[in-house]
Amino acid sequence: MPRVALVSTIHDSAGWSIAPLNENAPLLDDLYEHRIVVATKGTSQAVVDALEKSGWVLASPRSNVGVEYISDSRLRVIRAGVEAGANHVHLVDTDRVLHWVAHYPDELRGVVSRISELDFTIIGRTQRALQTHPRNQVETEAIANRVFSLIYGREVDITAASRGISRAAVEVLAKYSQGRFFDNDSEWPTILFCQGGLSMGYVEAEGLEWETRLKREQMTLSNGRRVDVKDYYEGNPESWVYRLMLAHRIARAALETSRNMRGGYRVDS
Repeated sequence: MPRVALVSTIHDSAGWSIAPLNENAPLLDDLYEHRIVVATKGTSQAVVDALEKSGWVLASPRSNVGVEYISDSRLRVIRAGVEAGANHVHLVDTDRVLHWVAHYPDELRGVVSRISELDFTIIGRTQRALQTHPRNQVETEAIANRVFSLIYGREVDITAASRGISRAAVEVLAKYSQGRFFDNDSEWPTILFCQGGLSMGYVEAEGLEWETRLKREQMTLSNGRRVDVKDYYEGNPESWVYRLMLAHRIARAALETSRNMRGGYRVDS
């Protein structure tokens, strides 16, 4: 199977990732040539130790905590992947890949084997996998997905944020990407689509179902009552507004990037 580097980001102050990191290290070793991660400054030392012990390389510097830094962290980690010698990288959040490899290892192996066939592979969720997510995520992400799909000319799911990326595509993204928050969910495929010259494709996966229960099963309300985490997200108006804000940014990034790239926009080298 073609060798691909796994590149990822993680924020884990509580230690939820330690057990699955240790349990799944042999399978991930078999699937990927390298594993590189950008960890937040808030990630605990025990998690950092578990990452290093299980074969991950931590990219420096550690990132600040907050969604406003995620695009920068993703850009840094894909560059770190090719700088480590990989011709293709698989970008996927650590919680997602740990869930994926634990529950759908054969599917993950198949997806990884296809990454080297294209410069940029958008890896989305099957309809079943998408519907496992809370409604505040499903309904708001549908808008961002639709906006990009109208630009791309095909219905795709971009908001699972899993990508296969070639060295050539990384170089283009490093030159043009300006996004913050989760903007590069749409910004990156839009850049490559509008720039042209590189091959792109789409694949769906069951393993990108909702992974958050890997981290927590319940939330504690201000009155001390414990509630199911999915029920909390679906019933909390703040969670809907937060997801709406992220979806709006992703949708806007697709539109603005498309306008800029097609209008002859270039950034300074």
